[in-house]
Amino acid sequence: MSETEVVDLAFALTGRGVPEDYADLLWQALAKALPWFAEDAAAGVHPLARISSPAQGQCYLSKYARLTLRLAVHQVESARALCGMRLDLDEALEVGEAKLRPLAPAKVIYSPFVAVGIVDEAAFLAECRRQMAALGVEAQPVVGKAQAMRAEGVAVHGFSLMLHGLRAEDSLRLQRAGIGMQRKRGCGIFLQHRSVAPVGGD
Repeated sequence: MSETEVVDLAFALTGRGVPEDYADLLWQALAKALPWFAEDAAAGVHPLARISSPAQGQCYLSKYARLTLRLAVHQVESARALCGMRLDLDEALEVGEAKLRPLAPAKVIYSPFVAVGIVDEAAFLAECRRQMAALGVEAQPVVGKAQAMRAEGVAVHGFSLMLHGLRAEDSLRLQRAGIGMQRKRGCGIFLQHRSVAPVGGD
């Protein structure tokens, strides 16, 4: 698959809010709404955008909240079936119009949560380097804040991760492939980042 064959599809999202640990519920709702989604290796889900920081276990949606899927181009029209649907994440969310966002190369990219099945930071970094080498990618990693979520009742641990010093082709390759596991629960998906400032601060 070439770099140009993967894109982001961003949906407007309206509703009151979602649980702080919403990733598993969102994955289940998407798998139910899009029958092909679970088996498509390229398909991933970004963490929800434009929602509040957690307060008493809840995150609240702003009027600019977005649900964004990373998809192979040939799945875009199928994914548009979400428009007008209601997703149940304890409370109902209304999915609105979708906007296509092509991937673009960036020297610095960032993922808020990368999980590789390792809790120790040094071992995590070594595994990320190994996976990048397997993709033929060279980058300078900066490990940030430790993360935790639940997937089917099991704790998943990871870290935020910034990669800088990327060539254009390597940046696109990492955005397309990601790093680690739980791609459909928002992990290991990279976006452009403006600088190499600290990545783990609150």
